[in-house]
Amino acid sequence: MATMNPYLRLTVAKWGDSLAVRLPAELARRLGVGEGDTVFAEVFSDGRLVLSRVGHAIGKAEVHRLRGFLARQTPTTPVVGRMRRDGRY
Repeated sequence: MATMNPYLRLTVAKWGDSLAVRLPAELARRLGVGEGDTVFAEVFSDGRLVLSRVGHAIGKAEVHRLRGFLARQTPTTPVVGRMRRDGRY
């Protein structure tokens, strides 16, 4: 994989009452972010803005796989009530 230039020129545009910066598709792929994902913005006293990936939106396939996993789980006996009753908390 080719080395990507760490400095990119991004244009600030108006978006409603706010301003927005668009991430080029290649940069979004390299960062592993997509539509619906959450990023964390950190602003430093020297004016640097650092974006970090916080979460990743999951699609229908992942939701289906998670629901299938949860459906296969067997219920366990609640232990908190027993611990309280036996004085083990």
